[in-house]
Amino acid sequence: MGERGRQTMEETWLKYILLVDRDAEDAFVSEVLASAYTLGWVEPQIEVLTTENGYDYAEKTDGPVIAYLFEPLRESEAEHVEQLRNYLSRWGEQVRLKEVETVTAENESWKETFHEVQVGDWWIAPTWTPPEALAQARHVLWIDPGAAFGTGYHGTTQDILLLLQEWSPAGKRVLDIGAGSGILSLFCVKNGARQPVFAVDLNPQSEYQIRVNLANNDLAEDAVEIVLGDALEPDVQERLPREADLILINIGGDEDVAMLPLVRKRITQGGTVILSGIVQWNRDKVLAAYEQAGFSLVAERHSDEWVTVMMKDARE
Repeated sequence: MGERGRQTMEETWLKYILLVDRDAEDAFVSEVLASAYTLGWVEPQIEVLTTENGYDYAEKTDGPVIAYLFEPLRESEAEHVEQLRNYLSRWGEQVRLKEVETVTAENESWKETFHEVQVGDWWIAPTWTPPEALAQARHVLWIDPGAAFGTGYHGTTQDILLLLQEWSPAGKRVLDIGAGSGILSLFCVKNGARQPVFAVDLNPQSEYQIRVNLANNDLAEDAVEIVLGDALEPDVQERLPREADLILINIGGDEDVAMLPLVRKRITQGGTVILSGIVQWNRDKVLAAYEQAGFSLVAERHSDEWVTVMMKDARE
């Protein structure tokens, strides 16, 4: 099992760091995935903010995203770079080569960042995990993070998984907002949620990675309905289920509050919402908004400064 998806890698690779304008991102990613280049991942540029309560971070929405491409070194570096520049020329200034690195077995070395992690009775593991590392594991969810960066390492994700093990999603209609690589959606499917589970994410890479992880876990492709876009947009909401018994939102405290009208509209009577990505100094604001809308606090978990809450629709 731990050998799933393993490939024979070249010894030396070229790593290209690109700046991609946001309005070209979808088309660029789609085309690169079908090209001879290996797309490692795409990430936004992050700005660290210092506040009176500590630190926070924000995505820079007015600049390009960063894309990482790889290819095995078979000719001179200069020849490879020239070929890449010719390939990128179709996007003009929308895609720019920022930096080139020569790395050893990059497609294997970057995987060292991601390893198996135990969360309650479950293990979250990439497919390249050595079998002996999971010899005693009872339940394994195979997650290759890829470009969508849902690894299972972050405290918010682990706290949601722990809550889902205490309050099973079995038989529930699930809406997962901010799905990333699909870790929470797939966990719900594997634990008896009604299919399809709806997984929503802004990142265009999310669809590809969720499909990879469905296959990794021997799950049917239609077990998860993938919806790309902003769940606050009316055209995206038209593609969401009319009712959900369980809604998961793991984005950020302000985003949790922004999603409240959608949650209120789609949650079934007596349904449950799990909110995460909340920092301690934003907790009271999030809880107050949801309590005012008719939800009551059921459970709460903390990981460092991060807060995860489970709230239940308290309407009679």
